[in-house]
Amino acid sequence: MTRKTAPLLACAVLAGGALHAESSEVPLVLNLPSAERMQFWDIGMAFTHRFVQPVQGHGKDVYGLDGYTYSGIGFTFGIKPIKGLNAFIYRTPDNKTFTLGLQQQVLNGDRVRMALRAERFDEVVKGTITPLGRVGIFGGTFQVPTEIFITDDIIFSLVPTYITKTTTTNTILAVPPGATPNTTPNTGGVFNVGVGLRANLTEKFSVVTEYYPRPSKFSKAAPEGSTDGSTYQNGFAAGVSYKTFKHRFSLFGTNVIGTTANQVLSGDYGGGPRPSASWSIGFNVTRIF
Repeated sequence: MTRKTAPLLACAVLAGGALHAESSEVPLVLNLPSAERMQFWDIGMAFTHRFVQPVQGHGKDVYGLDGYTYSGIGFTFGIKPIKGLNAFIYRTPDNKTFTLGLQQQVLNGDRVRMALRAERFDEVVKGTITPLGRVGIFGGTFQVPTEIFITDDIIFSLVPTYITKTTTTNTILAVPPGATPNTTPNTGGVFNVGVGLRANLTEKFSVVTEYYPRPSKFSKAAPEGSTDGSTYQNGFAAGVSYKTFKHRFSLFGTNVIGTTANQVLSGDYGGGPRPSASWSIGFNVTRIF
């Protein structure tokens, strides 16, 4: 290596690192948002797919792959004049739900990354009350996606979330058989904290888990029509992710069918998460343009 070649090589390495540091990433893990951001005027697309039929007991149906599915599509847009600001829109057929909002990255440190996220959701199906709660509702969600880098390859995330309205808002919550009946409606919104952990096994492969605790107001309540003494469940998702040039593929099992914040973290959407043994398959595909 000549003396002239060495400086050129060093500059190339530094430039490559700078480009990597400024690269765009769709701010979505499995169901929880991340504190990533789309840069410049870049556009990110997310395609989500959730199989409704559980894996358990459905081997003849290819473990649920022959069953009904919900597939959603969304776009995230970088806003170049304001560094770290993204706008996003997403639509899923679960009650024909549209979400629209903004996310601003407010901290991008070596070990901690944080963003502020606000969105409006609208279920555009006709409003009515079903055995599992109301449909045709609208409201807002406010989140603070926070990521802590335990090491460069192990990332712990917390997503404090407030949801203004859920499927059981302004209704009287059912209780398990034999419990004292509720006499006052469930008013107000729901606060919850989603938890996640990502571990990069290689540059391309990672293991990803998420946990969606049951909100405290549902700890002694039961989905309408439940007669087995059960209450609302905790939710989870766990699987693997593969990242290649401008694409990320995630395959996982989950006991929640929804994908939006109000569907995943409200605790009561569609009767709440299923029992942990009744998980089904889901996958995400993201693409950056």
